[in-house]
Amino acid sequence: MIRRYSSAGAVVTTDDLGAPSILLLDQVRGNGERQTVAPKGRLEPCEAPLQAAVREVAEETGLTGTLYGAYLGQEKYVFADNDGSPAAKTVDWFFFTTATTATAPARYEGFVQARWLDAPAARQAATHVEFQRILDRALAIIAWRSAGPLPFSRSLSKLVTEVATEAQAAIARHPEAGVGLCGSAARGDFIDGWSDVDFVAWNLPASSRIAAKINGIIAEVSKLHGIRASLHLTGGHAGDVPGLDALHDMTMRMALDRVGLDTAVIAGAGPTHTTTPAATDLAEDIAALQHIAEGGLSVRRDSSTQREDAARQVLSALSCAARLLVVQRQPQASLRLPEVAEALRHWPGKQLTDLLCDYDAFRRTGTLTLNQAEQLAARVPAALIEAASNQREPAWSAEQKGSCLRTGTSGGPDGHVGA
Repeated sequence: MIRRYSSAGAVVTTDDLGAPSILLLDQVRGNGERQTVAPKGRLEPCEAPLQAAVREVAEETGLTGTLYGAYLGQEKYVFADNDGSPAAKTVDWFFFTTATTATAPARYEGFVQARWLDAPAARQAATHVEFQRILDRALAIIAWRSAGPLPFSRSLSKLVTEVATEAQAAIARHPEAGVGLCGSAARGDFIDGWSDVDFVAWNLPASSRIAAKINGIIAEVSKLHGIRASLHLTGGHAGDVPGLDALHDMTMRMALDRVGLDTAVIAGAGPTHTTTPAATDLAEDIAALQHIAEGGLSVRRDSSTQREDAARQVLSALSCAARLLVVQRQPQASLRLPEVAEALRHWPGKQLTDLLCDYDAFRRTGTLTLNQAEQLAARVPAALIEAASNQREPAWSAEQKGSCLRTGTSGGPDGHVGA
């Protein structure tokens, strides 16, 4: 029997987007081996990965004021345990920022030095090749945010960590249940004033008191920090925006399939897939998203809030369609919007890719205007019509398909229900 272990850790950087420093620890192991690593450690009983990452950073480095920035994905590997038995480990990686570089390495765990390094030096110093891939994801997020610049949201960090803590306590007696964070809040491109926060829960009946309690926790914390947040239950539609069932279903289906990629477990246990996901017709899915987009544009909206909500709903349908196209061909691909656009660069027709690039440029400027959002939203139906039509055309050539599959890392949508 293979022994299984679960750990969590964090890439910790200073909050200077222009020239961030990355924290690495030099460690001497019990056998005398030296390594340079990021803070990480095993999950304690009834501890979710996010809480474990926060605790391990505090214990191993002395940093207690870190802010959550993103989820970087899950590393998996097998090894021989101390007694030679086969073992497997998963490590969930998060991205934290800090305003201080004052550290106190845990010498009782063999950490002899804490170093703050620039990106090239950190990549070179890191002992494990797989960690370099995780580090590259963090650096890609920093590069995207620095263009605005778009500082990491302190409000988002507080909301996520508070919901995680309270949800963990709420489901302590429900070992099969779990809560995840998905969308832009997980992928690192959350934008204050534009993005919503999407939580997904599994193995919780919609009518249960515990589901109602977690929904209440999210509502209370989101109101406290001024961020719109929703809880979505798999198999139910508690807390959904009315009329968006198709968009919700597609987004939640993708979120569950991507736990460990860009959906983070923040409370309870991870989901277990006991059945094979039902086959879906991508052309029909995109046509349904086109219908949502057209409906969002056709209804009269009088207030600026209603107009913004409509534009965000339409742009959410765009983001969802683009991600469905990429995931069909590369299930492990990054779903951050700029990387989705790059992955679709060889897609037949240009409307979808051009619009994705324009939408991403709009988001990363940090100066989001309603007129710009509406102009982008108005282009969505035509782009989705073209995409649906191309789904019914003969398959891509091998050269086109290979070009798409060569791109990717780990990323996020904006607006309602994860776009």
